[in-house]
Amino acid sequence: MPEVLSEKMITIAEVKKILEDSMKKGELNSIQLITLEYARSFTKIREDGVEEVRKFLVEAKGLPEEVAIQIMNIMPKSIEELRTILATVSKTFTTEELTEIIDELDKYRKE
Repeated sequence: MPEVLSEKMITIAEVKKILEDSMKKGELNSIQLITLEYARSFTKIREDGVEEVRKFLVEAKGLPEEVAIQIMNIMPKSIEELRTILATVSKTFTTEELTEIIDELDKYRKE
């Protein structure tokens, strides 16, 4: 079994990109193929928007990285959905801030 050198939380879109790049280089094992199919089915954010949205959520809105990743994986469409995800965060957000987050997500939502 390979040794784990480091860990980093990534979005489903990033998993999809990593596995698709690996597939171009060679065959994937069965677990990787199943994971790739899952990632293709459940990616809700465009790959070109991951870093922009992460930066916006973490730096501009002060969210922890793990919460930002969950927001990008779920891509909530309403303020109510977003409030549910943010329930674990100690910071309180105004309706205007939540609307701003939803508007930013809409720019990169996979169609």
